[in-house]
Amino acid sequence: MLKITKRFSAILAAILLIACVPLSVFAQAKGVLTDNAELFTDSEKAELQGKLDDLSQKTGWMAVIYTNYDGYDSDEIKPHANRYYADNYGKTTDGVMLTIDMSGRAVDFRTKGDAMYYFSDSRVDNILDDVQLYLSGDEYYYAGEIFINYASEYYDDGIPEGESNNNIDMQEKEDNPLWYVVKHYGIIILLVSCGIAALAVLFIVKSYKKNGKANIYDLHSNSNVKLNNSTDTFLHKSVSVTTISSSSSSGGSSGGHSSGGGGSSGGGSRSF
Repeated sequence: MLKITKRFSAILAAILLIACVPLSVFAQAKGVLTDNAELFTDSEKAELQGKLDDLSQKTGWMAVIYTNYDGYDSDEIKPHANRYYADNYGKTTDGVMLTIDMSGRAVDFRTKGDAMYYFSDSRVDNILDDVQLYLSGDEYYYAGEIFINYASEYYDDGIPEGESNNNIDMQEKEDNPLWYVVKHYGIIILLVSCGIAALAVLFIVKSYKKNGKANIYDLHSNSNVKLNNSTDTFLHKSVSVTTISSSSSSGGSSGGHSSGGGGSSGGGSRSF
């Protein structure tokens, strides 16, 4: 019985340990400039990339600028940017990202992981105010530079106290579904598991007490079989024939933008 209890405890501990490990694939912190909209000259790209690398090394965060012509407006760009970050760097990886959509004329500032808590609502507004101003004047390099400068400054200032963080959208269930279940239903699961284990132990103990000797039925003494006659009778023969017809069809599907989530994030979006 002691061995069974130890085994059950080890299995339960292993389950809890797995549940506590985030399921996302974490990217190594680095600076990334993806200029699909070709907003920057070669020299500007080199300068921005160097500043992003410095910010990443300083903070331990992903530092990303992503420009495109995907066609999302200010109401749509947030989930798109969040999914892009999650797909490329991990749902819970610490980081900041500036997304500029030239077709939708929209900009998004996104924070992920621990970086979310460094950017209160007022700090997010300050960043977006200046970035929006530069983008409206087609000053794309300065928009990227001011984003990096603000992120570095607010990291130095630390996590603000006494300020609102309504920009943070927590999606705990998406970040780690297994941990979400353990956190909210762990006690119930533990009680049910312990009950099942206790019943199993009681059953095994009861079985061992019988030791294989009780309630043995004496088949030889209590059986009487007399075989008087044996006859094989062929009743009938039946043959069934089934005709199987086959047909083929082809079809297609078309899809638009994905509506899936990218986990918890903070930040805000603007048009320009």
